[in-house]
Amino acid sequence: MLEFLDSPGVLQGIYITGSLTLFFIGLYGLLAKRHLLKVLISLAVMEMSVYLLFVGLATSPGETAPILADGLATFTGMADPVPQALTLTAIVIGMAVLALGVSLAVQYHRLTGNADIRAMSELKDS
Repeated sequence: MLEFLDSPGVLQGIYITGSLTLFFIGLYGLLAKRHLLKVLISLAVMEMSVYLLFVGLATSPGETAPILADGLATFTGMADPVPQALTLTAIVIGMAVLALGVSLAVQYHRLTGNADIRAMSELKDS
């Protein structure tokens, strides 16, 4: 009944729609919220939506992992591992940057007692 969902065009449309939805949710949080941690989380959501798009568009239904086992001699019908490996690397780097940003935001809040980005004027005055 739902076999049409396995076609590559429909799956790519689902990936694109899902990643755009996540991206615009993150963009809304970035533009509408003024709390420093909410802005950082919104940036992380936008970043993850781009990763979803990259991985979703790099794979097709029916592809297997690129491992030569069980007597296989050629890489036919296998997924390209490079976009997945680069995306995994980017996820690790993004989480490290997010952790650094959150730790700086927490330290800024401890020093100033403020987490609103509109009130951050200490650097403007100097």
